[in-house]
Amino acid sequence: MLLFALFLCLGCSEPDRAMRANAEIGQSTEDEFEVEVDEEEVTDELMGYRTNLVPYEGEPEHAETHADAASVLIWGTADVEDLFHSIDAMDPSQSVAFEPGTTFVKEHFDEEGELFGVNIMFKGPEGYDPEYGDWVWLRVRGDEASHFGRVEFCQDCHAAAVNSDFVVGFGKSE
Repeated sequence: MLLFALFLCLGCSEPDRAMRANAEIGQSTEDEFEVEVDEEEVTDELMGYRTNLVPYEGEPEHAETHADAASVLIWGTADVEDLFHSIDAMDPSQSVAFEPGTTFVKEHFDEEGELFGVNIMFKGPEGYDPEYGDWVWLRVRGDEASHFGRVEFCQDCHAAAVNSDFVVGFGKSE
């Protein structure tokens, strides 16, 4: 829950969302959300994930869902590891929910086994993005965060996992 404390919640007068937020850093739409997060503080904290999270697997495994990676290793909040592993993508009746502050990091490795980037899911405060479970998405390649916040291409892929709080899990797409 340490990460949750980093949020700066800002009220706004128009929570109506006709358009999704732009996925590019520093750009926004006319659309405003009821709750926002401080991008710089959250990014800085999330990039220190190796001190706050635990690896969910011992070794990187074949990447099934992230096409730019040959293999991936998932890190996550320690107290939800069992819940994460319980996700059954083939069970539409399953209902899984994660608490604000939950974080998942998918490290991306190339064919030679070199780490080249990460994708991060961070469960934001209630009201951040109710349509997509209040998840904050972050994509980093090298030292640069190319996407942050309500990232449409992340939401599009995770939308099918609505019963598991938009978390696909690992080894779920075979």
